[in-house]
Amino acid sequence: MRKGGLFRVQDAALVLAAFGVLVVSLVIDVRYGAGTLERISSGSMDVHMDFDVFWHSAKALLDGRNIYFGTGGPDSSANPPLWTVLMAPLGLLEPLTAYRSFVMVTLLTSLGYLAWMADELRLRVGWAVVGVGVLLLSSPLLGTLALGQMYPLLALGLVAAWVSDRRDRPALSGFALGLVVAVKPQLVPIILWPLARRKWGMLWATLSSGAVATLVSIIVTGPRAMLDWLSYVGNRRPDGFWDNHTLPGSAVRLFAENNFVEPLAIAPWMVTVAYVLGMAAVVLSAIKARRDPEMGLWALVAVSLLASPIAWHNYLLLLGPGILLLLSRGQKAAALFLLALQSIPPQWPGLWKDEGTTLAALALTLYLYILIAHWLAFLTHDEKTAKEAAAPGACQSVPAE
Repeated sequence: MRKGGLFRVQDAALVLAAFGVLVVSLVIDVRYGAGTLERISSGSMDVHMDFDVFWHSAKALLDGRNIYFGTGGPDSSANPPLWTVLMAPLGLLEPLTAYRSFVMVTLLTSLGYLAWMADELRLRVGWAVVGVGVLLLSSPLLGTLALGQMYPLLALGLVAAWVSDRRDRPALSGFALGLVVAVKPQLVPIILWPLARRKWGMLWATLSSGAVATLVSIIVTGPRAMLDWLSYVGNRRPDGFWDNHTLPGSAVRLFAENNFVEPLAIAPWMVTVAYVLGMAAVVLSAIKARRDPEMGLWALVAVSLLASPIAWHNYLLLLGPGILLLLSRGQKAAALFLLALQSIPPQWPGLWKDEGTTLAALALTLYLYILIAHWLAFLTHDEKTAKEAAAPGACQSVPAE
């Protein structure tokens, strides 16, 4: 069998799978009603829970109160003090007005970083419209807007770092990378992007910008705020909730007692195995970053979510630019499959959460499978091999007998 033929079979299978996923997503949407647009337009802050937490922390900062405990919000913020400092101006507005302003900013940011990525890749107009359009309507992005989460701003920072590196501006790339890590420390494996490539100037810029931003936030909020944040996140553990798509989180769901699903077996040691596998995946992604820096960044972003104790389904929007990169490299079947996976509506867990079967436990781990699919697509894509396979007269994969 020729390599080119094998690739064509794989592509056909991926396109067929993408079509099947889209059909299932459409059926769920029609039958159960996504209601996401209604959630975004809702006047109840209970619906916009994440933003409500951020707003109360920002208000507490302006009032000189503790920004993590006793803020009056529905929960404590899981983000470092820097995020509260950045959100402080919105604390001057009424909660709903602040939320709607934030949604406009994050929506425009999403359109901006996707268009920027598509333009940088010189995607053909048709494919750019398909890729950007599907990502703007994806379940993670719509869910992010409804809850009022920060992920589009992080994605903008990642795209800025990627584009700056591509244009040989290591200091600017490192500056953007450092700010992303300072705002969301669980993305710290992306620091391996400059480290694995021995780009010391970029690494220095990354560490410096992250450290300076963190120091400024400590000065503004006080050292106690940083200690409170460390205490809060240090006591958080994955509890088996199906929206957590990490390896450790899924291991708790499948192999430990939890309140969400009947585990496949009681084997708590599997949680330790999940952490070990996560670290191994980080190493593989760092090797990818050294061999293929452009795709390597998105593999590191994906593995940052995979190896972390907690990372929610909506974080998948951070991987959208990597899907556009696959499109630009001719991996259209793989890109379409990933785009289809991002369309699965948030009602999926509702179909299974009341079932106490093995099938339900596996189905409620769907978001982990989706994240692994993104990571593997970024990790295993070999631009050189793909080009050779697509070339006329591609070599045979097995010798003639």
